[in-house]
Amino acid sequence: LKGSVQILKSGRATWEPAPKGRPVAEGDRIKTGAGAWCEILFKEGSFIKLEENSEAAADSLKASAEERVFSFSFLKGKALWMAAKLKGKLTSKFSVRTPATTCAVRGTDFSMIVSTSGQTTIGLFEGKVVLSEGSVEKELLAGGEARADAAGLTVQGRLSKLMKAEERRYTKVKGRVESLRKRLEEREAFIDDYINRQQKKLSDFDARQKEKLKKR
Repeated sequence: LKGSVQILKSGRATWEPAPKGRPVAEGDRIKTGAGAWCEILFKEGSFIKLEENSEAAADSLKASAEERVFSFSFLKGKALWMAAKLKGKLTSKFSVRTPATTCAVRGTDFSMIVSTSGQTTIGLFEGKVVLSEGSVEKELLAGGEARADAAGLTVQGRLSKLMKAEERRYTKVKGRVESLRKRLEEREAFIDDYINRQQKKLSDFDARQKEKLKKR
C-alpha cells in the first residue's frame, strides 16, 4: 500500500489505518485516500488493486477444498480485479457488485471504474463476465467494455481510450501477480509468513517509540 489506506473491520464503527500485512476478513471495508493505493492478495491467488479515492467491501470470503465463494461490493473509485483460475473441478462463485450492476466473474481480469453517482464502466482484458442489472443480463468478452447507469446496461466489443490506458496498466501488473501466484503454489505459508514479518516490524517500531519516550 501507499498513502492513506483505512480499514473498517466487521462489526466495528470506527475506521482505522491499514498497515502493510493487515489481514482482510469477511465483512471488512477498505478505502483509499487521495494519491493512495493498496493491493490485496488472497491465498487462492486472486488479486485486487484499489486506486486512490476508492472504497470496497468484502461481503463473502469462503474458500475450501471444494469451492470458492467470493463476493465484493465496489462502492466508488477505480480498481483492477484479477480472479484466479481454479484448478480441477472446484466450484467458483466470484462476483463484484456496484451501485449500477453485478458482475459474475469467470477467471477474469478487468478494470472497473465507479463514479460518485454510481455509473459503472468495466474494461475486460481476459476471460468473460456476465453483467446483470435488474432482469437484464449481458455477457462481456475479453477486449470489450460495458457501462451501467440509470439509463441501463450497454456492452461494446472494443475498449475506449480510457480502458486501453487501463489495459496498459494491467499489463505492467500482470507479471508481478503471476510471480506472486507461483510463490503461493510453491509455499502454502507464503501469505502467513508475510503477515508475520509485517506485524513484527510494527511491533519493533512501537517498542522503539516507547523506548524513546522513556529517555525524554
